[in-house]
Amino acid sequence: MVLMAHIKSINSMSLGKVLGLMYMILSLVFSPFFFLIAAQTTSVSGAAVVLFIIVFYGIMGVIAGLLIGIIYNFIAGRFGGIELEIETN
Repeated sequence: MVLMAHIKSINSMSLGKVLGLMYMILSLVFSPFFFLIAAQTTSVSGAAVVLFIIVFYGIMGVIAGLLIGIIYNFIAGRFGGIELEIETN
């Protein structure tokens, strides 16, 4: 049986936390590359640059999640939410 569902709103704070964590994990994956570049091009310690980038990406992920949630809720309230097709067994 297939059901249609609509996402009417998103908890912006929850989305912000999830995106912040995802951005931090991604920055950890790419941090060796940041370390190599920083070690060759700047006088600042590569470890300091990597730490800054990890924290910065996390903060930007939270801000992006909050903004995306707020904008989505505004648009979904006026034009309808995203339609999902859900199959139940």
